[in-house]
Amino acid sequence: MAIQKMAFLKIVGSVEDMHEVLKRLILCENLHVVFNSGESYDNSYIIHKYESIMTHHTEAVHEDYRQVEEQCREMEQTLENLAAGLNVELKINREIVMDNGYGLKEAYDDLKSLTELIGPRIREVNQKREEIARLENFAEKLEFIKYRDLDLDAISHLNYFDYEIGSLSRESTIRLRKNYENISAIALNLGTHEKSGENLCIIVFPKSFREETASLLRSLNWTRLEIPECLRNEPGNSIRGTIEKAREKIELLNREIGELSGDLEKNRQEYGDVLNRIFTVVKLEKKILSLEKEIVVGQATFVLNAWIRISDRDRVASALAPVMPRLIIEERSADELEHHVTPPTKFRNNRLFKPFEELISLYGLPSYYELDPTPFIAIAFCLMFGIMFGDIGQGLVYFLAGVFLRKKMKVAGQVLMRLGASSTAFGFVYGSFFGLEQSELPWLPSLIGKPLDPKNIPAILLTGVIFGVAALTVSFAFGIINSLRVGDLGEGIFGRNGVAGYVFFISLVLAGASLAGFVALPVGVPVTALVVSFFVMLFREPIANLVQHKKPLIHGSVGTFLTESIFEGVETILATLSNAISFIRVGAFALNHAGLFLAFLVMSELTENFFAKLLILLLGNILILSLEGLVVFIQGLRLSYYEMFSKFFRGEGVAFDPVRIDG
Repeated sequence: MAIQKMAFLKIVGSVEDMHEVLKRLILCENLHVVFNSGESYDNSYIIHKYESIMTHHTEAVHEDYRQVEEQCREMEQTLENLAAGLNVELKINREIVMDNGYGLKEAYDDLKSLTELIGPRIREVNQKREEIARLENFAEKLEFIKYRDLDLDAISHLNYFDYEIGSLSRESTIRLRKNYENISAIALNLGTHEKSGENLCIIVFPKSFREETASLLRSLNWTRLEIPECLRNEPGNSIRGTIEKAREKIELLNREIGELSGDLEKNRQEYGDVLNRIFTVVKLEKKILSLEKEIVVGQATFVLNAWIRISDRDRVASALAPVMPRLIIEERSADELEHHVTPPTKFRNNRLFKPFEELISLYGLPSYYELDPTPFIAIAFCLMFGIMFGDIGQGLVYFLAGVFLRKKMKVAGQVLMRLGASSTAFGFVYGSFFGLEQSELPWLPSLIGKPLDPKNIPAILLTGVIFGVAALTVSFAFGIINSLRVGDLGEGIFGRNGVAGYVFFISLVLAGASLAGFVALPVGVPVTALVVSFFVMLFREPIANLVQHKKPLIHGSVGTFLTESIFEGVETILATLSNAISFIRVGAFALNHAGLFLAFLVMSELTENFFAKLLILLLGNILILSLEGLVVFIQGLRLSYYEMFSKFFRGEGVAFDPVRIDG
């Protein structure tokens, strides 16, 4: 349960082999390619070093990127048209392009042959489907016309008047009504489209005012309803008749498509396999092309920078085996680079903690040199949620909701399952089942009894504080380790989130506990530690520089340093006080959870009707599950992000993103 170890590769090879190398690395799906500038990524020296070794007697031929890109674009368009006609979903199949020598040339030849074989029928099928779509859209709009017996033939043969049918938005219709007395046309609302809310209208106007009417309609964003070509000049052009003819035409086109598709259907699987093979090659070529444009290329040599997981070394070596003798590969571990670059971050967590990686990523991504906080946050978040929302029945509802939700939203469903399980577990601690406790359900098991029992209230609030001290202790430990890992001694030992900061925090807690009589400790001991740690944090910079033998001890003027230190000290005091009391809300929300249902229980007891009682309790549970559950979840996030993460999380990581065909 950590961030996966990475190795940095410089792959050097001949330009002649570049295409094959990139193809194998993309299909391997294990390399995070880097194009950043910087000393560690600078390839000018490598190019100079290996150019003479890799140069062949003949000059290397560089690929014409523009020509390949245009060819891939045309092939992709043809593939989409053929797939639509065959009703086939294009899929990538990596296996068929790995070692069989099947490339873009072979794919182009296959596509050309297939297009000649089935292209005419596919084009005809696609044209008929487009015609069906136009007819269905046209008929759907006509369905909303109230006056089905309106005879379009009658008005189309008027000597002095003409008409148009089209749609206006609601706003345009209002504008038309306001200026109705100023226009030389008659507008009649034929119906309103239910989905869009647009009004279907007929505009009748004198033929002599055609230009004026056209200008008016343009100002109103008029959308003319075009009669499909196949329905024009048909006798009996009433609205009802036009709809019927459109439906008849659709049926006829569907029968024609069926006849055309008969022969295609027999070989549909075979044609589909060919299309998928070609589609995979085109996608692969486009990805190779995108990499070729970015990597450094010399006269006859290319250099590729990439990160791999150390666990994937053998897979990468196996993928490159056929071309390995012609490559030079330099490998260095992330530790050898000494923080000059930032390796990508890839989590490595078991199934129990993995869903909580998403909660971490919402805040940011830990850098490669930071500890992975996922297990800690997963445990802490589940405990917080369980304490604040402990109920057997309501927890089971969340758990079952998570089981159902994970089919559509995997991560959200899995997180909800774990929170529901925690809620159920703490429900047994409190003895609560859908808000009902042992006083209502004597058979219900309970560890401590109802939260609102006067003897339990102080214990629950104290539990929240103890949990907070434990969580913040771990957070400080994370912060100290993260700082020391990157060599930041000043922050790790003497900073507000380092050892000095933790001593200040725990001394404040112990001083409060000593004054309250919770611990038998002279109050002078934690107060002394409090003062000493405060001044250590205040003079962090000179102390750290002195320990590390760095000069000058203070950067800038003494006055500026003191001013900044004093303000930082005040901020540290306020932040520590906030940290110390923030986790009281964990216990407070546990009491709030019980109190909210108690209010509904009291309301239910005010009525004698059994069904009314049941309805009130049901509504209470629904409100608690939806509204209070959301509030508790947000509070858990707040405590995680603002109280715990602020101690150790920098969020400067780069996600490990290996190159893929479809990536």
